[in-house]
Amino acid sequence: MNGIMLATAYLAAVNPPRTRLGMPESAAGGRGRPGVAVLGAASALMAVAALAGGSGTILAIVEVTPEMFRVAAGIVVAVAAIATLFRPRPAEEPEASGWRAALWPVFFPRLLGAEVVALALATGSTEGAAASVVAAALAFGLVVVLGAVRRGRLGDRLLLNTGRLVTVWLMVVAVYLIVDGIRAV
Repeated sequence: MNGIMLATAYLAAVNPPRTRLGMPESAAGGRGRPGVAVLGAASALMAVAALAGGSGTILAIVEVTPEMFRVAAGIVVAVAAIATLFRPRPAEEPEASGWRAALWPVFFPRLLGAEVVALALATGSTEGAAASVVAAALAFGLVVVLGAVRRGRLGDRLLLNTGRLVTVWLMVVAVYLIVDGIRAV
């Protein structure tokens, strides 16, 4: 997987426009809470670094080859893409108070969903932890930037429709992972 494909794969898995629709809002409304977004993104980045860095060991423990896991990750990513196509807005989640909102719902389930975990393990074992972390940092950084976008009727429509387009790319990533895993076997 080249660098551009890796970066866009993480962007598609994180889906910043869709994620922004489910971010906690400030008391004044319309804008995300920057501290919560930054803390949630930093936590998710540390998790991706741990998963990508330990992917070889994790896959060895469960006795799965990296090639076989790429196929499995592609299936997980495809299921996530299909679910997102049918449910383009993230589900409403109860929001923890204060800074804890960075952990729930920002860190999990918004940023560290099944597709991001599968991608971190798959790319960490083949592309390396450093490349995976850089790609994830770009995606999480875009979530933080989009947190400054004022939500309103027009902003929500733009985020919703852009999120749908990103979901189409997520399906391309899923097919890529599956085909690449089969070809490598």
